[in-house]
Amino acid sequence: MNKIVLTMMAFAIAIAGMAQSKTETISLQGNQLFPEGIITLPNNDLLVGGFGDGSIQRINARNEVSYFSKAGENGMVIAVGMALDKKNNRLWVANFNFQTASGKPGSNMKVFDLRTGKLLKTIPEKFIEGAFFNEVTMDKNGKVYVSDTFGPNIWTTSFEATDATIFVTNPDLLKNPSADQPFGLNGLTITPDHKYLIASVMNRTIKGGGKLVRVNIATKEVSAITLADDEATKSFSGSDGMFFHDGQLMMVNVFSSAGAIITAKFNADYSTAKLTIRNVFQSAYDRPTASAIRNGKLYTVNSQLNHIIDDKDGKLNTPPALPFKIVGVSLSELLK
Repeated sequence: MNKIVLTMMAFAIAIAGMAQSKTETISLQGNQLFPEGIITLPNNDLLVGGFGDGSIQRINARNEVSYFSKAGENGMVIAVGMALDKKNNRLWVANFNFQTASGKPGSNMKVFDLRTGKLLKTIPEKFIEGAFFNEVTMDKNGKVYVSDTFGPNIWTTSFEATDATIFVTNPDLLKNPSADQPFGLNGLTITPDHKYLIASVMNRTIKGGGKLVRVNIATKEVSAITLADDEATKSFSGSDGMFFHDGQLMMVNVFSSAGAIITAKFNADYSTAKLTIRNVFQSAYDRPTASAIRNGKLYTVNSQLNHIIDDKDGKLNTPPALPFKIVGVSLSELLK
């Protein structure tokens, strides 16, 4: 092997080592946690939801971990997406159950008091059968929207409501086209101008094939977002957790080995987008599902869900690496 090749290899290893050294890991509690969602609170605490045990854990400024809602409490079964109502100090959490009392899967929404952790409401009280509530977002009027991963539906509700109803449905644009995958609609957020919902349909076991979809909130028109024909789009299998930051959409790619963190920049009416793979810290991620920003860092959940949901990578039913962790990286470095 010649000196040039050796030098290049050494340089690559050094760069990888530098990136890894800039990561921060926070260990979570619980051997069955399989963390899925994450959100930053107004006081800069982080909340992390458990897909495996339904718990919600709090991480304070000193990275001390405690329970906001323990496993088995408050009727939580699987904690998925979360949204903040900062005006009213409320936390909204999508609660999913693979097997309700009827034997069928179902979902409802849980609303907590942010200051006390007290459960305020369950909407509806009984699980909505057949629905898989996943990612949650809220408009400026307090109306909540939630994606349905089992159906081509976006649901809506509010704190004053006793039930959730379908806001839009579209089998052509909000459904996974792959017949062998039951999971489709996932990521959901609202644009900074509050005119549109941006949703993502995933094709999680195949590199590429993910979609971004725009929903006009006023008219309920659903339209596909045109993505640039490039390597980033060909690597995008759909987004799990996603949110806007400084005008661009931050996303966690469900086919993480092709680039775990992907961003999107849109035109004025959000009808077209250019994706960018942000792989500076790629080696830090282990089946990530969602991210949140705190103090200049992007904190991402390493869910390890491929140990309990088949991602066709050979890890199904094998033990996860414990403890479960979230990973923090420099946002400015990531976005350079």
